[in-house]
Amino acid sequence: MKTRNLIALLAITAIVPATTFAVPAWSRQAGASCASCHATPTMQLNKTGLDFLKNGHRAEALKVSAEDMKWDHYFSLVWKGRVFSDQLDGARTGLANTQKPTLEFEQHSFSIYTGGALADRFSYFTELYLSENTGATSGANLVQGDAARKKLAEAFIQYNHPLGDDGESFLAVRAGEILPGILHVFGVGARSAEQRAIVLNEALAGNSNTYRPFSRQQGLDATIVNKHFELAAGIVNGSDTSTTNSIDADSDKDIFLSGLYNFDENESAIGAFYYKGKFSNFTVKQDFTTPLLYKNDFYKAGLMGRYIQDKWRLVGTYFTGEETINVTGSKASNAGFYALADYNFSDTYGVFARYDRLDPNTDIDNNEVSMVLLGFNMMLYQSEKSGARLQFEYSRKQTYLGGNITTAGTTKFNDDRFFAQVTWGF
Repeated sequence: MKTRNLIALLAITAIVPATTFAVPAWSRQAGASCASCHATPTMQLNKTGLDFLKNGHRAEALKVSAEDMKWDHYFSLVWKGRVFSDQLDGARTGLANTQKPTLEFEQHSFSIYTGGALADRFSYFTELYLSENTGATSGANLVQGDAARKKLAEAFIQYNHPLGDDGESFLAVRAGEILPGILHVFGVGARSAEQRAIVLNEALAGNSNTYRPFSRQQGLDATIVNKHFELAAGIVNGSDTSTTNSIDADSDKDIFLSGLYNFDENESAIGAFYYKGKFSNFTVKQDFTTPLLYKNDFYKAGLMGRYIQDKWRLVGTYFTGEETINVTGSKASNAGFYALADYNFSDTYGVFARYDRLDPNTDIDNNEVSMVLLGFNMMLYQSEKSGARLQFEYSRKQTYLGGNITTAGTTKFNDDRFFAQVTWGF
């Protein structure tokens, strides 16, 4: 990257306001700063934050104070602005690569986060994007007039039913647009890096089934919550996860199971996740009025763990799975993982490092995707009313030309990204 581009990148992000992954409405409810629930500035949830999340975005799972039910305890606005520079491997050819802009400014999103207790047993949560950048340029691939979309990301009602008299054990039932809770706390929700791990966030290259663990889908789940463990089961549409808020195109529903055991006072934990699905490959994708070619019976299974200390933590997941890839019923096994370490020097400054890898077909060479990511987080300020965070990330992503679930790749590419984001929340 040219020196003048890097200087511009650093200068611009230094003068733009910012925000956090925390939701200030809940800080106002608690009368405390973001650090009460998050390990600022890396923003991963601490014990208080983890308990708040599984209770249904509320301090206590089975009761609510009328004094806490104020509108500004339920409603937050979040703004994200970015600047990034992509330095593609010099071996890449073609106009799509050689003419791609190297420096971009992006007003990424403006969104509403709202949620909390409705009654002693009921609560809700909604994440609504009033505007989110699509990544389209001003060229022919511009898909919406303002290059942005409106999106209902996650929305559900939760009911908590007590189990026993200890006040800490209950059954939580959610219904709506949901994400498995165990995935939220292992790299999908509040996290150090803005760029989610590849194994969680990317579908298998070359596969018509776009499922990946980070898939908000419509359905319901039930979780038994105890002081030391959480056991969950859910059923969802299994819709095309590349389409926001789509409903299912076939009669088959997908299921998931998870278990999490917290083994110390910081809620260090080990967990397991299993997803079983069936994806119908119609002649026209997701169009059940066209002929059915074949059904993809697939699964994804994962192990995950976290070790949490006051200033640092280690987090990682390992996933394996299997896909049906053609009309003859051929199978392909996949595997992937990520490992992350972060350290907070104080409530203001923190650093992190992560390594990702995803192999869409373990029987084929030169089709893997891997990435090294390094980052720095800084809280510009935090209070019970609002907060602001600044992030810098550098990543090197390695891919192979043509490598996917059915085909071995050829040329190896190493692409670099310099990324900065400011996030502000009220």
